[in-house]
Amino acid sequence: MTVQSIGDQARAFAMQAASSRIKTTLATLTAELSSGEVADLGARLGGNTRTLAGIEARLAMLAQFKNNAAEAAAHAKGMQDALSAIQGTSESLGRGLYIEPASTTGDLLAARSAEAASGLQAVIGQMNGSVAQRFLFSGTASDTPPLVSADDILSELTAVVSGLTTADDIVQSVSDWFDASSGAGGFVDVAYRGGTGGQVMPIGEGTTIALTTTALSPSIRDSLKGLATAALIDRGILATDPQQGRELLQAAGKALLDNSPALVAEQARVGYAQQVIATSQTEGEAATATLQTARNTLREADPFATSAAISEAETKLQTLYSVIGRLSQMKLADYI
Repeated sequence: MTVQSIGDQARAFAMQAASSRIKTTLATLTAELSSGEVADLGARLGGNTRTLAGIEARLAMLAQFKNNAAEAAAHAKGMQDALSAIQGTSESLGRGLYIEPASTTGDLLAARSAEAASGLQAVIGQMNGSVAQRFLFSGTASDTPPLVSADDILSELTAVVSGLTTADDIVQSVSDWFDASSGAGGFVDVAYRGGTGGQVMPIGEGTTIALTTTALSPSIRDSLKGLATAALIDRGILATDPQQGRELLQAAGKALLDNSPALVAEQARVGYAQQVIATSQTEGEAATATLQTARNTLREADPFATSAAISEAETKLQTLYSVIGRLSQMKLADYI
């Protein structure tokens, strides 16, 4: 009769290995129960991880779209705030300049013109605003401020209208300078530093937003035109002819008031862009929630099955410890 036996040292190693396996299983099951996700995802999916990989890739894409949409929303809000401030400045100054009384003195004309110069400086400051280090009204050249300073513009216009003696001629000359095409030495060449196209941003699956409002937009250019026209008196233009100076201020005020609907339309365009961005954000959040639910379904561990497996592992470990305890108490006399 063949008797097979195992030595004490070998038995100790075998018991230690069994204990280690059970403890590892128990730790894995405990981690699954606390996290709610299976530890061996490949085994759970039978090696077919294509669906899960597709979900993860789409979630990453939606996360990028979310960031783009947040940036576009901040950009559009900055533009809307700037346009609102410009409209407020233009309407306030426009009314004051247009209804200036006929008995206006030279000193009052100069004061009103200085007010227009301050308004021009404020509007250019709004135009040169930025969000997240991107200038709002520079178009594709978003790393560059769109406009030179108000002082530079007025210095250029002062030289352009130098020698003109009537308000009509000055208004026409200023208008021609602002409306001149590229290469003609006007506003586009001297004062504008931005790009010609708008900023295009992908903000969702199949959704792209284009923020096309720049400092070259006609409504903004006409606001600058009216303010600059009124500010020329502060530079000494028509200083010796109060009557022509008053007509110049009234013409500038009327131009600012006439341009108000165009500014409102520009605000509406930006407002529509904000609506598209908000809709895209809502759709993106809904899609992300759906995909996260699908991903969790693939990765989640069954809490009831996991709890049962933990109980089974604990029972095995307790049984193993009982066996080890009984073996450690055996004596040679008991064996014989």
